[in-house]
This record gives sequence, C-alpha cells and structure tokens, in this order.
Amino acid sequence: MSEQGVVEAALYSAGRALAVEEIAQTTNLPVDIVRSGLAALQRVYEERESAIEVARIGDRWTMQIRAAYVERAQTFAPPEISTDLLKTAALIAYHQPVRQSDLVRMVGSKGYEHVRALADLNLITSEPAGQTLELRTSVGFPEFFGLPATDREEMKRLLAERAGRPPSPRRPPPADVPADPAPSAATP
Repeated sequence: MSEQGVVEAALYSAGRALAVEEIAQTTNLPVDIVRSGLAALQRVYEERESAIEVARIGDRWTMQIRAAYVERAQTFAPPEISTDLLKTAALIAYHQPVRQSDLVRMVGSKGYEHVRALADLNLITSEPAGQTLELRTSVGFPEFFGLPATDREEMKRLLAERAGRPPSPRRPPPADVPADPAPSAATP
C-alpha cells in the first residue's frame, strides 16, 4: 500500500474538500507526505487527461469531475439544487456584493425564497444594508460548486467563462443609486 494511494483513497472517499492537516490526521501520515502526495496526484490526473481532477480550492483539496466533462456527467448525478436556485446563486456570485432588492428586480419575488434557501445551504451570507440585505457568497460556495478559486474576482471570471461570456470590467450602479455627478465647470 503506497502513501500516495492512501491520500488518494482519503480524498476520493471524503466526497468533499479536505485540508492537508485533516488528511494527515485521519491517515496518520506526516503533513509533508500528504502535501507531496496531493501534488503528485494532481500531476498524474492532469497528465492522463482524466475526466477526474485533483484540485486545490483555497486551502483545501478535492477530487472532482473536470469542468469540461460536467455537462455530460450531470445526467448521472443531477444537481443538488434546482435550476432556478442555481441561477440565483450564480447571479449573487457574479454581482456580489449585491443588494437583495436588486436581486429581486432581476429574478422576481422568488428571490426572497431563494435567498433563504441559499442561506440555509450555507452558500451565501447576508448583512443588513439599509432596508434590504447585502448578499455575498460564503466560504463554502466555491467548494460546493467545484470552483478552483476562493477570490471573488476570480470566481466572477470563472462563472462568466463557464457561461460563455467575458466578465464585465465594471458593473453599473443599481437603479436606486445616482450616477456620479458631472464635474463642475467652475473648477478653480
């Protein structure tokens, strides 16, 4: 039994992203062996051009279906959340931080129910912002959706890329926020 095989078995059987320390503690392997095992597994799956990848997500590692194969594999593993809820989650991730009132303008009144459902799944966070809530993705969002990034700007780029469109360089202000006033001609 190889140490790399033990790391691979732990990653496969977990079904979720794991921290290096968590793998080391569970398998009784030294942390440096786990790190090198994960890096080697990542290379092996990449070199084989496998439909499976060993990916780093923030400070955790996971074994998942490579993005290019997800659409075809979904038939066998239907999404855990409805398509409408998935669309709302993508809007929040792409436009974050986004006010709940703006989200409801985009998706309709079902947005309130979707926000509750996404919060229950720990995929988003919310903070009061005036008479509405400001919504952002949670730390568990990239892991749940298999995104190899935790940085918000990188997630936006990946989501736009997967949707087949380039990310917008700057989001326009919401309708209830006035645009920057024109500069005054009477500047000294």
